[in-house]
Amino acid sequence: MKSFLWSLLLLAPLHADVAEQWQAEIQPILETYCFDCHADGIKKGDFSFDAFGSIAAMQAKRDAWKRVRENLAYELMPPIDKDQPTSEERRKLIAWIDAAVFPIDPKNPDPGRVTLRRLNRFEYQNTVRDLIGVVPDTQLLPPDDSGYGFDNMADVLTLSPTHLEAYLNTASQALDRAYGKPAARTRNIDPNELKGSPAYEGDILNMYMGGRRAMRLDVKPGKYRVTFRLSGMQAGEDKVKAKILLGAVANEVTVANNEPREFSLTAEITEDQRGLGVDYLNDFWDEATKADRNLLIHGISLEGPLDQQSKRNSLLFPERKEGVSDDQYIIIVLRNFLAHAFRRPATDAEIARYATLVKDQRKAKQSVEEAMRPAFEAAMISPQFLFREWHALYSLEKPGSILSVPELSLASRISYFLWSSSPEDSTLSMAANKQLRPLIAEEVDRMIRSPKSAALVDRFFAQWLQYQDAAFIPIDRKLYPATAGSLRGQMVEETRLFCEDLLKNNLPVTRLIDADYTFVNEALAKHYNIPNVDGDTYRKVIYTDVQRRGVLTHGSILAVTSNPNRTSPVKRGKWVLETLLDAAPPPPPPNVPSLPSANKGITSASLRAQLELHRKDPACASCHKLMDGIGFAFEAFDVDGSRRDGPEIDSRGNLASGEMVDSPAALSKILASKRVDEFHRAFAVKMLTFALGRGLDYYDKPAVDKIVAHAAKNNYTLHSYIHATIYSFPFQNYRK
Repeated sequence: MKSFLWSLLLLAPLHADVAEQWQAEIQPILETYCFDCHADGIKKGDFSFDAFGSIAAMQAKRDAWKRVRENLAYELMPPIDKDQPTSEERRKLIAWIDAAVFPIDPKNPDPGRVTLRRLNRFEYQNTVRDLIGVVPDTQLLPPDDSGYGFDNMADVLTLSPTHLEAYLNTASQALDRAYGKPAARTRNIDPNELKGSPAYEGDILNMYMGGRRAMRLDVKPGKYRVTFRLSGMQAGEDKVKAKILLGAVANEVTVANNEPREFSLTAEITEDQRGLGVDYLNDFWDEATKADRNLLIHGISLEGPLDQQSKRNSLLFPERKEGVSDDQYIIIVLRNFLAHAFRRPATDAEIARYATLVKDQRKAKQSVEEAMRPAFEAAMISPQFLFREWHALYSLEKPGSILSVPELSLASRISYFLWSSSPEDSTLSMAANKQLRPLIAEEVDRMIRSPKSAALVDRFFAQWLQYQDAAFIPIDRKLYPATAGSLRGQMVEETRLFCEDLLKNNLPVTRLIDADYTFVNEALAKHYNIPNVDGDTYRKVIYTDVQRRGVLTHGSILAVTSNPNRTSPVKRGKWVLETLLDAAPPPPPPNVPSLPSANKGITSASLRAQLELHRKDPACASCHKLMDGIGFAFEAFDVDGSRRDGPEIDSRGNLASGEMVDSPAALSKILASKRVDEFHRAFAVKMLTFALGRGLDYYDKPAVDKIVAHAAKNNYTLHSYIHATIYSFPFQNYRK
């Protein structure tokens, strides 16, 4: 086997140095520690070195060698019950793999491929809002898939016929509102005013039993629109089903999303029909698993009475000067609308096609404004509107060419990165005049200061840290009754405000792991046992518990890294590795039994014993060596984020590197010192992944290095990471 591999490697003269090193140093190490299970016809774990007779073959299967590298780096292989290579041997193997299988030439960087990227639901919502001044009802759109932890990854944002029909319906409804926006009063109704079926009342009304909650409206007769913000705690096979009611009209809806979505209903309110309410139709509770399906009412707004007389929508229809003919005005309107919809100036040919549609569809005595509707709808479901990165198709350069992203496309890249929406006129104007790149630093700073940059918190931070999931994950309310009310939403808001403060004040990103402060209102402060906080307003407070640090001990993070009925050192350790250090352990082996649930008598002490027994299995030991010690450091904090004490609580954990930690504060200290380089690199990887809309590859390493280096010169502030990401070679360039 040795001589066979060596002879094949010599066939690749471009790799002479690494081929010579293979024979002299690398293969002997692999023969000693790896070949017994992964060579000479043996293929444990579905991997064998036999398949790689040349460096070219290795490079053709880089995914396999990426796993080899990770297994060596994280000490997952060889198994813990086998002889282990020394640290120097591991370093040598990893360095050789990098040089032979993942060669990088920093002088000739590769920006990576670019894929047409469909607007996801959040981007579509914001783009339509900025295009026509109406926030569309995106509940009609199918949920987006995610990749690499984010829902803006180009490869998973497909477009099916179902999608296209949903986009058309959504655009049509939004245009209805843009055309006939009623001059009506909108009032908010506290969901707790609804009475009837038992529910947990609070900032979020939790209908945990089937039935109706309703109220009588004290308004004058007329047409009204009610909008319910609903979400579901999903359990069982079916999604949450409800019926919303207004006056004599009812509409059954499926609350398929765990995040709040708006459901609207329009009806006449008469003297006899004044009811408003919700029926929860399919309650579900499984005593054995504690799985609980609930309907959550986040808010109710009532708009009306609706006045059918509408004002001209200036976003759709610019001022028409005297003497301008209908045909001329149609061109003016389309030139303005299409430039905003396509995020670039529309061509004369495009304008002509849409103008022809207007003329062909115009009915006798129909106003120009009404005749424009089909053209607006067509533009809002066109590929030019729904997709980004069209410059990759427009380029006439030969495949493989490295090209600069055109400035108009760069404007969209920046805007969707920071705002999850289309660029403003000023940015597009700069790009059209080739002034965006020369003034990019000032423009990025302006966009960061804009209120629209809140989207970076709501999309990047919320998905990266996963804190948004705390609002809807299953938690056993009997064991943790505090989570049945509004506490979950408050925990999510705490982390959101923390990240928002990081952005607004341009703080070092290490505050995420080492801050001695947080943001709480009175209810959350009491839950954390923080004194002297009154009222519903959130404020910045210093932790009174010295064991709390950064977001590590936020209730939202502790909840999403727990099981419904007990804490999980494994999940918490995995979250730290995967999220903060970009060192995700591999999935568990098949047929690994689950640990007992809390309702079966497991305690913190017995859980530790169970995990120690679990680690005796060599197939499990390597990964748990990485995760468990980190996770045990959180054991003094319960599923709901509260502190728990007692002689049975043992929060000591040994890290894979040998250090002992006994609290999140102790772990924070190590993350912010010995492991801080890994944290910064992980942050750069996550942000660049989100900004590019694709997973990173080996050739992105120089870009990540430069992002971290730029941030290091600026005290690792959040703004420096944003700027460096936008300056990066793959953000500014692409491979045809």
